[in-house]
Amino acid sequence: MGIESYNLGRRGEAIAEQYLRDRGYRIIERNFRSRRGEIDIIAQDRKALVFVEVKYYSFKSFSLPEWLLIKRKQRSIIHTAKVYLQRKKIKKTFCRFDVLTIHGREDGSKVFELYKDAFRI
Repeated sequence: MGIESYNLGRRGEAIAEQYLRDRGYRIIERNFRSRRGEIDIIAQDRKALVFVEVKYYSFKSFSLPEWLLIKRKQRSIIHTAKVYLQRKKIKKTFCRFDVLTIHGREDGSKVFELYKDAFRI
């Protein structure tokens, strides 16, 4: 990943964090890493512990927000979520995997799409 993509991703995560806060999510952690992957945002949404993957697309991007996650990426996120739960000694908690896409427009506006419970273990 180039520095431009990295910076775009980090900017998208900051925008995503505010979007989620505005919708009642309580942010617990950002950029949690395991050997097999990273979870962009970990948050609490009511009684659910939510692992959020953020996909940020600039207006110059050729990717479409509808293309969410390939199975390999889902497995990586699931594995990393399990590592998080083990490290934090969290048991018997309802967990959910959300995907938040942010599509930047040329005029600077953004379109958000939150896919709650986007995939399951």
